[in-house]
Amino acid sequence: MRPSWRNSLAVAALAVAAQPQAPNYRVTYALRALEQGGGTTRLLASAVVSGPPETNLRLSLSARGAELEGLLGTLPEPDTVNLAGVFFSRRLAGRSRRGLPLWEEDTYRRWTRVAWGGTARLYPFGPAGANQRHAVWVEITVSREFAAGETRASEETTVIDSAIVFSARAVIPPRRVTVRMSLVRGDTASSPRVVDLVPETPGRRVRFTLSGESFDFDVTLERPDPPRTGRDSALAVAADVVCLRLVAPGSAQDARVRCGRLDNVARRVALTGGDTLVATFAWPAVR
Repeated sequence: MRPSWRNSLAVAALAVAAQPQAPNYRVTYALRALEQGGGTTRLLASAVVSGPPETNLRLSLSARGAELEGLLGTLPEPDTVNLAGVFFSRRLAGRSRRGLPLWEEDTYRRWTRVAWGGTARLYPFGPAGANQRHAVWVEITVSREFAAGETRASEETTVIDSAIVFSARAVIPPRRVTVRMSLVRGDTASSPRVVDLVPETPGRRVRFTLSGESFDFDVTLERPDPPRTGRDSALAVAADVVCLRLVAPGSAQDARVRCGRLDNVARRVALTGGDTLVATFAWPAVR
């Protein structure tokens, strides 16, 4: 019998970064979304998320007028692993007199203990019953393999049934970030400057040369402001987000702040005088 998800008063909150059991291993979440109805079971989508021990999993599933978002993490033991999650669900309950959709929302926590390589089954919208002819569930298999040196997260998702929305993404709070920056004026850009920064620590002074002039900026990395909603807080939506804080030395002007994930997407910071700083955030090179 597959282990089921259970309520636990001991799980007061889901730790964003799980404590690793060993310094060098890779944890893998293998997921399958399935549907049972009419005596048959069919595969709706699948995904594989893998990364270092502190890798958490952000899961999103939408099907048949119901939505589920969840954040799952592992708490390893020698022969088993505790898989803990916090979930936010929305279900279409009907429509108002004006025809607007009415939603039921719920937030809850679940956990289960499985052997490494074991599978837990999650029924996000409840099992099949008298009021539900079709049941949708997600099978989550957690495994590990030892690795030499540091590892980076990887994600792969396949959606077979286009009627559902399904995604799985790795969530890793960055400990160190490679920031690539250039100062831009019109169609002219300075040479790129690349610095490694640690969030919530003293930053660096960076000098740019543009059109024969030199410009100095003090740059630091910060964590984003706390989430404004209970849902965002529970799901740790900003766990893998960092904010670049930029200020000119000795300037009385407010610092410029730009936040983003470590995805190599260029982000622009408007500066006084019409110049623009273009910055990208990335994971540091493996050492």
